[in-house]
Amino acid sequence: MNYSIIVEDLWKRYGSENILNGISINVEKGGITALLGPNGSGKTTTIRIIVGLIFPDRGKVEILGHNPFRDKDLFKKVGYVQEIPNLPGFFTARQLLEFSASMKGVSRSEVRRVLELVELKDVENKKIAKFSKGMVQRLAIAEALLGSPEVLILDEPYMGTDPIITMHIRDLIRRISKEYGVSVLMTSHIMEDVKELAQDIYVIYKGRIIFHGTKEDLVKQFLGTRVIIESRNLEALKRAISELNYVSGIEDIDKEKIMVTLKEDKREELLDYLISKGVKVKSFYLDLDLDRAYERAVKGDRENNPL
Repeated sequence: MNYSIIVEDLWKRYGSENILNGISINVEKGGITALLGPNGSGKTTTIRIIVGLIFPDRGKVEILGHNPFRDKDLFKKVGYVQEIPNLPGFFTARQLLEFSASMKGVSRSEVRRVLELVELKDVENKKIAKFSKGMVQRLAIAEALLGSPEVLILDEPYMGTDPIITMHIRDLIRRISKEYGVSVLMTSHIMEDVKELAQDIYVIYKGRIIFHGTKEDLVKQFLGTRVIIESRNLEALKRAISELNYVSGIEDIDKEKIMVTLKEDKREELLDYLISKGVKVKSFYLDLDLDRAYERAVKGDRENNPL
């Protein structure tokens, strides 16, 4: 598999406290990878090491096959948005981007492109000090996109934004990855991001990776295989399911929906069985309660590793 970012056995210690304990992360080329974890788990430290802002005690970091601590030209191909962008309020949006473009050696024609991409063209001559938090966040993303980077690294890109702006930024990240083939590594605590954007998920807790996989893997590992089934005849549906030894639980959701917990992932077999029994199924899908699965992952690790 082709990776844009490779992190291997990363360690970082501050004083007597280990912040990172041998974590490894791979970001697939052209994909969106999410790094999840509660506050203080090591997410931002990991990001700052990856972009070369702080040194690890030991471990390996590669971006596009280069060492970020030795090859600073690499960052012409990397865009980075920090957790809380601190942009100079005395600049207008256009002035900031023109200054950044000159620093990166990028054509000024890029400024118009990125302003249009993040939908800030209409306020390009407005002072940043008068921007809302959502506008500042989008401007920071525009700055990171100057020069058409191959990799985009976002640390909590929705910090302080309202739901509508969050949705717009989410759509922007999806578009950047899909249309331009940019590899994205993002930290977040918003499960909707994971559900809608991320193909690959890492959960970090107390400086250790406690889970890696897809969103489906996260749910199945910590909640089991839970299927939502919709039918107009729930009684017939329940009778048919009750005969199966790989069903461990049935829970009513509403008048036409139930949630079925399976001892093992036999979703295809279950659907075929219901059809063979003449049960009319309106919908059949895996329950993706990512919030609950994430909570279980962190809670379980906390109980198993209390120190």
